[in-house]
Amino acid sequence: MDKKLSIKVISNACGVLPHTIRTWERRYQTFSPERSASGQRLYSQDDLARARLIVLLIDHGFSISQISDHSLEDLKEAVSDLVQEVDESSFMIKRGCQNLFEFIENYSVENIAKEIEYLRLSLGARDFIFHVILPVMREIGVLVSKEKYSVSQEHIISSIMRAQLALLNLPNLGNEDQSVILATPEGNLHELSILIADVLCRIHRTSTIYLGASHPADCLTKALNALKAKTVVLGVLSSDKWDFEKKITRYLKEMDQLLDNEITLVLGGVSKTSKPTVVDLPKFKKIKSIHYLNNFEEFEEFLIERVR
Repeated sequence: MDKKLSIKVISNACGVLPHTIRTWERRYQTFSPERSASGQRLYSQDDLARARLIVLLIDHGFSISQISDHSLEDLKEAVSDLVQEVDESSFMIKRGCQNLFEFIENYSVENIAKEIEYLRLSLGARDFIFHVILPVMREIGVLVSKEKYSVSQEHIISSIMRAQLALLNLPNLGNEDQSVILATPEGNLHELSILIADVLCRIHRTSTIYLGASHPADCLTKALNALKAKTVVLGVLSSDKWDFEKKITRYLKEMDQLLDNEITLVLGGVSKTSKPTVVDLPKFKKIKSIHYLNNFEEFEEFLIERVR
């Protein structure tokens, strides 16, 4: 007999929340589990196999609506095709990134720009971000800290990355009343992080309003009030010019005093280390919740949870 599995088993095996599985069933009829006498969902081994393949395909850019009604065999075929594409793109990414580091080493600005443009045009927006921009910039940051690269070299490739991100030109879909506002505090000029966040929002069909870098607290709050903002993403990466631990509390206090409406605040890219920096902030009146996110994988999870 086919052993029946609980929703917890499916959830643990696939790395998705039970709530997500139930949503797939309700919205897309992805599964039709049996029920026990007590009403508990009971899944088959084929359901488990389908769930694993669905999660794999979603991780590589498919939406649940595209694949929810696929049979197990159809899903296996889609994954087989994907593996071939992944192998080909992995080789292209590896070679492209190797070229980039060689060009950076020699200050070959024109070749850096051409290589990044080639990778942008050859890859999907998400792969371009997670497999090119982020690993390259992280590695360059490490090399600069070890004094193997100069700050000028870091700035050269960072400026080219920003220009290429702007050319992705994804549509600004989603409910405008739920738009995410993106900015950085006064003195914080790390605009690359909020540019990446803007693209990720659009990939996940979340409407954005991009305000750019270095806003004084009173000016930013005036804009938030006018826009009736509900969710605000602040890029707050520490640098020698802007210290997160020393400046964030005063900045948020000033914002909180001037806000008309309650907001959810996301503080992104707090530090360059793997260990998140968390400041013991006071209780605010208008800033109802604060999310510390130290990488873009966590930001994607925040976006996904936000629309559930």
